[in-house]
Amino acid sequence: MNSLPRRSFLSTAAATALLVSLEPLLARPSQQRTLLLIELAGGNDTLNTFIPYRDRNYLSLRPTLGIRDGIPITDKVALHPALKEWKSLFDRGAMAIVQNVGYPNFSLSHFRAKDIWQSAAPQGSPDSGWLGRYLESAKAKAADAVFLGEEYPLALMGRRDRYLQLSPRLGMQTSGKLGQALQAVYGTPQGNPLAEKVRLSVRENQRAITNLTQDLPGRTNTNAYPRNPVGRQMALVRRILSARPDVVYLSLGGWDTHANQPRRHQTLLEQLGASISALYRDLQTQGLERQVLTVIQTEFGRRPAQNGSNGTDHGTAGSLVLLGGTVRGGLYGGQPALDSLVQGNLPMHVDFRAVYGEILTEWFQANPRSALEQTFAPLGLL
Repeated sequence: MNSLPRRSFLSTAAATALLVSLEPLLARPSQQRTLLLIELAGGNDTLNTFIPYRDRNYLSLRPTLGIRDGIPITDKVALHPALKEWKSLFDRGAMAIVQNVGYPNFSLSHFRAKDIWQSAAPQGSPDSGWLGRYLESAKAKAADAVFLGEEYPLALMGRRDRYLQLSPRLGMQTSGKLGQALQAVYGTPQGNPLAEKVRLSVRENQRAITNLTQDLPGRTNTNAYPRNPVGRQMALVRRILSARPDVVYLSLGGWDTHANQPRRHQTLLEQLGASISALYRDLQTQGLERQVLTVIQTEFGRRPAQNGSNGTDHGTAGSLVLLGGTVRGGLYGGQPALDSLVQGNLPMHVDFRAVYGEILTEWFQANPRSALEQTFAPLGLL
């Protein structure tokens, strides 16, 4: 379902080149708003991210996995110590944390859960995503939405249209014997029109990727970003944001922590926390914090009780984060009901589609029916 057809590959590869090379000519409004959606693929343990440190059930369920040195942000919730830079964002009202988020009849399958979140359709077999449907209704162009990654997400698939994908793997290998052979093939004009179109599109995509990464230090203060994989991704995102697309979608993997969770989760949160904070500071410096809304979500939370491998298994309700200059910061959704588990999992109190509906209504100034099958009461996040 998530594979990118050849026709779409050709259009998105060409659009990548246009986005990068013609950025000064796009002339999008200076007040253009961008949604930056970051997916933590694998299922983030949100109970150890936003810790209910006053709840005695927490350490009973996690005697060795529970976090005892969290950073309190309210009288009930503490941040994981790796997210120390987020405290100032929360304190100044730029960050909203929505807890107990999910949907009816949870799926514990990564693939099914991701499809549900990305399509905003808990029932059936969806073939389009909520953002793709919105973008089609807004008559968006190919470069108005950018996916940064490898596996094209259902979220950005419209009923007809696809949007730009920026991925080094869409380029051609340039090193070794295989790279030399590919350079020779793609450097030779083809007599067949379709083959020539493919050749030119691949070369355009390769040039776009090269230009984007080489130009990064000149367009972005890369020294302001952590020197780790997520930091480099955020520096690249900042460069893409300069083109003022409607949507930037990024997927970060590695969050499926069945075993040996403490060190892995610490590293993941350290990279995420510092990199998101660096991006927000960069946007603030340019006066753009009100033009970019960052949403961080995951396909499900983890089970409240730790497992026998010093990790956690697939759970149900989790938390998501909104960050930006227009966000009404605070804690939403109530506290996790650790004393009222349902088959060992957390009950859901906030339907994730309510958050999507508010983004559509308040951020994009759009009718939520353009992307959602039903409407939900607003949470007051924006």
